[in-house]
Amino acid sequence: MDKRISRQYFNKAATHWDETARNNDPVKMQAMAERLVFPTGARVLDAGTGTGVFEPYIRSRLNGSGRITCVDFALRMLEIALKKNENEGIEYVCAEIEAVGFTGGVFDAAVCYSTFPHFHDKLLALENIFYLLKGGGKAFICHTASRDEINAIHHKISDLRDHLIPEENAMREMLAAAGFGEVSITDNAGYYLAEAKKPFTY
Repeated sequence: MDKRISRQYFNKAATHWDETARNNDPVKMQAMAERLVFPTGARVLDAGTGTGVFEPYIRSRLNGSGRITCVDFALRMLEIALKKNENEGIEYVCAEIEAVGFTGGVFDAAVCYSTFPHFHDKLLALENIFYLLKGGGKAFICHTASRDEINAIHHKISDLRDHLIPEENAMREMLAAAGFGEVSITDNAGYYLAEAKKPFTY
């Protein structure tokens, strides 16, 4: 997986991404958002925000409180997200989630919506998300399609052929290696959701 090729791909695709991507069905996104539980006033990290399609659904779960910080390594994607949500008080940072340099222990939750397969070093990304979460904070890795369907789509795109969701045992091992506990994974025809918690002892 070459991050330069990936960045070029997403920056080039950004302009038409919302019209061509398969991850922006509003009914499916709303259903996914309702599966995510945030504490009152939560500070949420949107890791790999893309064009910001999921931000309104995260905001709806915060019920007018809390804050969202959006991170993406493709500047053009982030610019489109900002234009769509510029009056919502959301923070945008162009960086790789593997290396973004926030203070540790500041987020109550991290959401990776339709983005985890594109992380170039998945374990390092999870380790950094773990570092950024407060004790008791949760990470949500979610897609509005099954693992098999997502991987099949990426297999057909030459620049994304190796951008895959790991099989369940590998995902569980990766989350555990990053420090997470209380891992649950749901993978069915309608959606994929991996959820994990940072222990309070950290």
